[in-house]
Amino acid sequence: MTDRLPLRAVLDTSALVSARLRIALQEAADSGQFIAIWSPWIIGELYRMLAWRWLERTRDFSAANQTACGRSAKAMMALLIATFEIVSPLPPYPPAWPTLTDIDDYPIWAAAKLGQAGFVVSENIRHFPPRAPDGRHVHEGIEYLTTRAFLERLAQGSA
Repeated sequence: MTDRLPLRAVLDTSALVSARLRIALQEAADSGQFIAIWSPWIIGELYRMLAWRWLERTRDFSAANQTACGRSAKAMMALLIATFEIVSPLPPYPPAWPTLTDIDDYPIWAAAKLGQAGFVVSENIRHFPPRAPDGRHVHEGIEYLTTRAFLERLAQGSA
């Protein structure tokens, strides 16, 4: 019997914005199917995006709504932080593939490298590495997948 290393995956902000997918990822990580990795960059961006969506949805800038938004964000963080591993890559970030032109994606790549991840889970497919001959988006052994594709791979046991 061979020992398998646990799967490690960086969860990009875009994979965590949908509550349904975020909960599915959190439950899979909590049950030990993989080790979820994020960074201060991802946490900050997630807070910003969810607060903005909350305000767009409610159009309510009252103190009571600000408090409700804060409570909701803190409740989500309490669930995620208990399960996720945090890495803190600092610039200068490791070089990525030549076609990565979005500077905001370098911290995600750096988190994957520092966290020794085998996967980056993201909905930001336009910034995935180019396809390898086998059709996968892989760079330096780290595969980029959408959230649904990653969850399907976990369910099949082939991640």
